[in-house]
Amino acid sequence: MSKTKHNTKSDESGAHRGVESLQTSPDFRGPVESSRHHESNDHLALVYDSRDEQLQTAIPFVRQGLERGERCLYIVDEHDRAEIKSVMERAGIDTEAALESGALTIDTVENTYLRNGDFDPDQMLSRLSTEIADAADAYEGFRVTGEMTWMLDAAVGLEDLIEYETKLDQLTPCADAIALCQYDRERLSAELIQDIIETHPYVVQNQTICQNFYYTPPEEFFGAESTENTVDRMLETLHDRSTTKNELKERRRSLQRQNEIMADGSQSFEEKLQSVFELGCERFDLDFGGLARVDPDENSFELEHTNAPCETFEPGLELPLSETFCPAVIDGPDVATVTEPSVADIGETTAHQECELSTYIGTHLPFEAASDRTFFFAASDSRPEGFTDDERAFHRLLSQWVRYELQQEERERHQRTLYEIAADTDRTFEEKLDAIFALGCERFDLEAGCIARIDESSNELEIELTSDPAETVLTDRTVPLSEAYCQTIASGRETVSITDPAGDGFEGIAAYEEYGIETYLGTRIELEECQNRTFFFVSSEERSREFSPAERTFHHLMGQWVKYELQQKHREEALRESNERLEQFAYAASHDLQEPLRMISSYLELIDSQYGDELDDTGREFLEFAVDGAERMRKMIEALLTYSRVETHGNNFEPVELDDVVADVRESISIRIDEQDAEITVDALPCVIGDQSQLRQVLQNLFTNAIKYSGEGSPRIRVSSERRGGEVIVSVSDDGIGIDSDDTARVFDVFDRLHSRREYEGTGIGLAICERIVERHGGDIWVDSEPGEGSTFSFSLRAADAR
Repeated sequence: MSKTKHNTKSDESGAHRGVESLQTSPDFRGPVESSRHHESNDHLALVYDSRDEQLQTAIPFVRQGLERGERCLYIVDEHDRAEIKSVMERAGIDTEAALESGALTIDTVENTYLRNGDFDPDQMLSRLSTEIADAADAYEGFRVTGEMTWMLDAAVGLEDLIEYETKLDQLTPCADAIALCQYDRERLSAELIQDIIETHPYVVQNQTICQNFYYTPPEEFFGAESTENTVDRMLETLHDRSTTKNELKERRRSLQRQNEIMADGSQSFEEKLQSVFELGCERFDLDFGGLARVDPDENSFELEHTNAPCETFEPGLELPLSETFCPAVIDGPDVATVTEPSVADIGETTAHQECELSTYIGTHLPFEAASDRTFFFAASDSRPEGFTDDERAFHRLLSQWVRYELQQEERERHQRTLYEIAADTDRTFEEKLDAIFALGCERFDLEAGCIARIDESSNELEIELTSDPAETVLTDRTVPLSEAYCQTIASGRETVSITDPAGDGFEGIAAYEEYGIETYLGTRIELEECQNRTFFFVSSEERSREFSPAERTFHHLMGQWVKYELQQKHREEALRESNERLEQFAYAASHDLQEPLRMISSYLELIDSQYGDELDDTGREFLEFAVDGAERMRKMIEALLTYSRVETHGNNFEPVELDDVVADVRESISIRIDEQDAEITVDALPCVIGDQSQLRQVLQNLFTNAIKYSGEGSPRIRVSSERRGGEVIVSVSDDGIGIDSDDTARVFDVFDRLHSRREYEGTGIGLAICERIVERHGGDIWVDSEPGEGSTFSFSLRAADAR
């Protein structure tokens, strides 16, 4: 034979031949029945009702043969060669290349079946034998398909046709060959179709390959006892078909019910699981279903969910794993069964002796970061007939859904926990990180989590924060970067997992040799304007499997949060340093500037007291300007000092009753309220979290502004509040002169005044102080206003009862 064969999928062709190869193709279905009466021959009859059905079977038949490296012959009759070639090309076959190489031949009836004008079965079989022999040298096999309508016009006798088909039936099992004969059901008589069916081991209809139970082997078809054998076969077929039909109907109904349960979005997992238990009990004819946590290492079994009707088998039941039927699942195949405990050598277990179980079908469900489970169905009665392949497949399908739901539930729980940690404003960064480390160790089943500074230029790694304070895994805080697994991240890789250090080339480095770290999962964190970090988890225990994509994704998500928190911490530290410098400046301003200012004021007072009588009107006016300027400068310095100390000189936050704060403010400015005949209406206000003295200053500044900018009429002020989730929106409204919409943002700028001092006195920093105080409380402040329509200043605070 030739050493080189035309084969594009040799691995497939070597494993499956003939009808078996068609079973691997998505273009064909079946056969599902097993052959019990005869050797399986690769000889098929296509009985079609339409041209589309004919080509939808014949063309994929040829295409698969070419893909498998087989020599293919297509014999045309009612179609011409060009038409079949066009259909093949539309089906994705490169006909030019196949024809040129000789892998494909499209021939006519005149050159094959009717080569000499008449049909000679032996002559046609001789040609096919030659084709098969020639194909054996250069191809993986031979397949032929022919359109058989020509027999109507060629006056072919029934005996000649049946002789040809039966001899072809004998030829195909002896060679790597498969034949598909195409028969038009509409044009051929029912009697002829019946004989054709009886002489083909397989019949194809609607792209479904059927094992032909009416098939009559050649020696029987022409034998004396053919009628008796046919009757026996047909009677048995009727019984088998009826049984198969009922099984298919039951299988379809079970699958439909399963899909309905799993697609029901209104039910929880627990509710769906109970429905699955009921479905499985009905499908397997067993008493109950169950889902249990198992730990082979600890020899433990804990029943989580069941629909068992007995008290001896209810959720919470704990047993040694060895006293149940579950070891058969863990140590055996993916779906394990027990139908006779004494035979299975588990007749002395608690499950059999006390729980009285005799029949079991179950599956082991392993998990990445959670307890393994077993999903099973059981009954007290034994089951001598065992479980069918269909029942095992259905149980496997149910198990896959249970495992997926549990995995999804576990992933959602971890993500929910991560979100809760990240969103917890009451925890410090270090407290959040401790919780993140604990979550990661649980999720990845590792011993310790760490954040380390990395410096490629100095080849240094310094452990900054860790969940391993006792240094049971990491015994040194500073190591050369080249001696740590983090070197892989420093070289540019984002997320790295190591479960086989020796196999991955890390033999000889300290992380493996000295510290004994067997497992590592880490990511690089690049930060702006500060040293980069690595965020990783490690363990001194070996890990038998790689990290899954879901685990790597979750670790990346955790790393993103850590990056955000580190950047935020860096910004806060920079801001704190800036505030400290500002406070130092403010202190210098209040101390160093106020001293010469007091001297100026003192000398101005001396001039007024000693030389005031000697000054003319212009001189006295100049003196008043100087005194007024010194006073305004003093107030501005004091206001600037207050502004700079909002962050550093505030009190701790505590529950504050806003009603009490408003009452204090009204009392402190009561004289001004009376002078301006101001009317203040206060709604019932809630309790908030904050610094009472600073909140008092905010409200006093807003009240004072409302009175100051009231216009010509008496001020009308209203204080109200609104609850929005965990926040309280406090609003102070007035009916004063209002603010142009273009200027609403400017009013909160330091020393940015909308009016001259001749119109309205003040330092121009009061609202800026309000904004700084509200920001310290984690809120926002804004104003809604129109000229002549009054203004409403609103700010948000955290409600005292907010979680």
